[in-house]
Amino acid sequence: MKILLFTTGGTIASVIDDGVIDVKPQGKLLVLNKYAEIDKETHFDVLSPINILSENIKLSDFKTIVEEFRKIDFSNYDGVIVTHGSDTLAYTSALLGLLFSNIKKPVCVVAADKSLQDESSNGMDNFIAGVEIIKRGVNGVFVPYRNADGVTYIHYAQHLFESDTLSDDFYSLDGAFATYKDSEFKVIEKRETKLYTIDVDKADLAFSKRILQVMPYPDLDYSRIDVSGLDAVLHRTYHAGSVSISEDKGRDISVLIEKCKSENVPLYICGLKSGKANYYSMSSVLDKGVKPLYDMAPACAFMKLMLEG
Repeated sequence: MKILLFTTGGTIASVIDDGVIDVKPQGKLLVLNKYAEIDKETHFDVLSPINILSENIKLSDFKTIVEEFRKIDFSNYDGVIVTHGSDTLAYTSALLGLLFSNIKKPVCVVAADKSLQDESSNGMDNFIAGVEIIKRGVNGVFVPYRNADGVTYIHYAQHLFESDTLSDDFYSLDGAFATYKDSEFKVIEKRETKLYTIDVDKADLAFSKRILQVMPYPDLDYSRIDVSGLDAVLHRTYHAGSVSISEDKGRDISVLIEKCKSENVPLYICGLKSGKANYYSMSSVLDKGVKPLYDMAPACAFMKLMLEG
């Protein structure tokens, strides 16, 4: 079996030096060196277009990743493993899932919660699960990640949410596709949710759009938000699919709606589930011309807007 290892940096490729974690040239091969101790039969080619901590990723880096991915002759490989940092894992995963889910090969985006020099790191479990997905020929783009409960969950790339800040765990829209633990791969039966895809040949790959994300929180002052020069605004909801409306006009989302209309900037709402009744706050917003994005993880919504507009 032959796998392409596509490294981008991140904690899984980092080295601890004097208490500081950072990417180093030698770090990107740590995972291969460790994996070779348990599997001598799987062969890897290595491609390293960037080597950064993922919190520093820029739109130009997304462009580089896509450009290099398009050059791959997938017929030469049984699958691809992309190593990546966990901070922006959901964004790059969504990007690859949107554009490359139809290549008929397994692609796994793999991160780690700690440097591989730390024996408690989940990086090797995530990597091993990625190899197992490829061995099974499960086509698509996936993110295997071991949570604190010791189970490695296999997520659809487009469905991944950003990590929980303090637990470091990852979850996804409607739950994981499968689990991997103790060498056992189990597919999970769950509600069918659309896997959004975009034709890579028709996508806008300039990565030049200016998209503002707005997170709801108590007393958010919409009057302070400037939308001039933006290509789109993506407004997330609370977990219930709700947003803030208020008698204090500055705190009412209608202020943002009017600003977007006056600047001809489309306003999208992300966090809504199809077939579910809306709270009054959301019903009143939908009546004002915002564009709802149903059944879509926020990172996927951001990338879809970036690629399609």
